[in-house]
Amino acid sequence: MASNMKAVVKASAVPGADITSVEVPAVKSGHVLVRVRAAAICGTDLHIYDWNEWAQHRISPPMVIGHEFCGEVVEIGEGVTQVRRGDLIAGETHVPCGECYQCKTGLQHVCRNMKILGVDVPGVFSEYALIPEVCAWKIRPDTDPIVGAVLEPFGVAVHAVLSEDVAGKVVGVFGCGPIGLFAVSVARACGASKVIACEVIPERLQMAHAMGATHLVNPQEDDVVEHILDITHGNGLDVGVELSGASSALNQTLAAMTRGGRVSIAGLQPKPPEIDIVNNVVYKELRIYGITGRVMFGTWYKASALIESGAVELYHAIAGEYSLSEFQKAMTIAHSGVAGKLILVP
Repeated sequence: MASNMKAVVKASAVPGADITSVEVPAVKSGHVLVRVRAAAICGTDLHIYDWNEWAQHRISPPMVIGHEFCGEVVEIGEGVTQVRRGDLIAGETHVPCGECYQCKTGLQHVCRNMKILGVDVPGVFSEYALIPEVCAWKIRPDTDPIVGAVLEPFGVAVHAVLSEDVAGKVVGVFGCGPIGLFAVSVARACGASKVIACEVIPERLQMAHAMGATHLVNPQEDDVVEHILDITHGNGLDVGVELSGASSALNQTLAAMTRGGRVSIAGLQPKPPEIDIVNNVVYKELRIYGITGRVMFGTWYKASALIESGAVELYHAIAGEYSLSEFQKAMTIAHSGVAGKLILVP
């Protein structure tokens, strides 16, 4: 194995990131060294690349960025017992401390001392990556690395949609970026009677249709709430999944809900939104779930089962593959907002 590797590095506190040569990480206790087979670009990577306010308060350059990936284990550190050389893994990107109240009560995914790959510790836009064993989710050796690379964001959709049962229910998905597209596929695979996809970008609406959406709503062309009430014969949504992070979409989600319905919110609002708590939450007795990451590891079992059973097919959400050296090109396309998931192949 070479001593150096190519990696995408946020070198300094300015917009952008560069492909450069860095040392291959040395394996250490409790960790595994992975040869990265495929990695996926996430919205978080765009924030870091743009060096927005969130990134400025969270990232300490230099940092190898990227967190969604699939790879082959090439070395294991002392104390590693569940993973072997040659295993193909997908990566849980939340690194729990294992010691706090949440970690000890089955809530590792909301650990109080959480670190995130490519944000707090070196990431995976590289030829090799050092991963804590707890974050290595073994997958079938014949799994397409592209599918393995998107298991992490797919898991967010699984957690959001299946925080309660959806069989026989009308589900609305607000925001059809990659996770929204995955949410559409999960809802349909798990028995939703109707899946209404709401998205302002026409290309993403068509991708949602390919992923199984039964109805498409463009908020720039339709009155979203009125349209949903028409589709549901005045009843509204049984389940609302908000993934856009837009305050307007959050308000549309709440307004379109039936009384006694359930909402899962995974979209990150840039600032506190104004919502009608009394009429759209209290009087409706909505159940609202905040969704972050994936339950470790209940969500991973569900996500893997859905894929291995053939119940979902993720390729319609994949917009293209690029070599690591084409990182800048891939980021330009990702910034356009039109594409689905973009894959980097070291």
